[in-house]
Amino acid sequence: MDKKKLFINKQLTNNISFEIVSIIFLTILIISLKPIVFEVLSESGSSDFHLYPARCLFDGINHYESYINRDGKCSFFMTQYGEYAQGFYVLLFPFTFLEWKLAKIIWFILNICMLALTSYFLCKKYQINKIYTSFIIFLILSSIITKATLSMGQQAIFILFFMSLPFIFNSKLSSILSGFSYFKYSIGYGLFIFFLFSKNYKKLIYSLIPCFIGWIIYSLVTTTNPIENLFQPIELTLINSSTIDQYFLFSFMKFFFNDDSSLKYIFLLIPSLILNIFIINKIAKLNNGLQKLSCLSVLILISIPHYPHDYILIVPLVIYSIYCFPINKLLFRINFFGAVYFLNFYRATEIYLNKILIFLNFEKNSLEIINTVFPYMNILLLFLILIVNLKKQDQFQQI
Repeated sequence: MDKKKLFINKQLTNNISFEIVSIIFLTILIISLKPIVFEVLSESGSSDFHLYPARCLFDGINHYESYINRDGKCSFFMTQYGEYAQGFYVLLFPFTFLEWKLAKIIWFILNICMLALTSYFLCKKYQINKIYTSFIIFLILSSIITKATLSMGQQAIFILFFMSLPFIFNSKLSSILSGFSYFKYSIGYGLFIFFLFSKNYKKLIYSLIPCFIGWIIYSLVTTTNPIENLFQPIELTLINSSTIDQYFLFSFMKFFFNDDSSLKYIFLLIPSLILNIFIINKIAKLNNGLQKLSCLSVLILISIPHYPHDYILIVPLVIYSIYCFPINKLLFRINFFGAVYFLNFYRATEIYLNKILIFLNFEKNSLEIINTVFPYMNILLLFLILIVNLKKQDQFQQI
């Protein structure tokens, strides 16, 4: 058999192997996602999908103002507290024509597509082969954090998709669309600072366009003073953040202020801002785009208080770990097992630890201490992963 026939046979074998692996992964994935579909369709499903604040907007009601004043003009629905930026609610305009059940089904499908596309585009950009790509998409879509995010109707997948675009496509459009990640500023701020310290001033300006347009449209539709409206999302966030302290890296600062004092949040943000400026300056000097995105995502999880669903940001680290596999085996192991832990075992570990303590008849105070300390243990683990990945790798392709 000549070399040409050998090559063709090898290609056919690889294609058949890829198809078999893909079918197996897809079958398992469909079975694993079945309970989540039922959860989304249930009465309590997609509770965080912010459709009702968007409906208030297009009824001409400023939901920020209504929620701040508790005047009832825009009623609360489930856990939709409306603290995202104005552009997000403008973007949800098409959903406002739909019934709640249909709207949340479409949002669920859209989120699965965005997460799969984010993973696929990153794998394709950084030349990860088809079988590894299938494995990565399967691992991510079947993870506990993904299922939790989907069942809650959360926005973190939406934000991750747009935050990843500048690291996949080098175009004006991707820079503009990346600004959608600013709608959830507890995540999007990282990309803003990254553009600033990378001296990508054009990308920075382009990325601000969605926020600017959203702000102007929101102000016009609700006939609100634009200057007042500009700061209302932040004001509402401070009112809604009663549980912020237990997740924050520098929560000891709360003891210096009264519970009602907004000054404590300013002092809490100062160390976080310094940490971000220092590390993002280092991230900007790295050679590889996937490495940059992974480090940036981990830093965001360290710096700002996050509920478990936001740990979907660990997705770039999963892909980067596979990228490292043929180059740096130690880095692969640290990143892969760290990422898998946060995708699947982060919440489970805390839950089972609490169950063990209850079984051993520990006092309530002990349980509260564990619930306070455990998030910091995870932050420490993330910080160690971040430090390991901040080193330049000469072998890595500069993309």
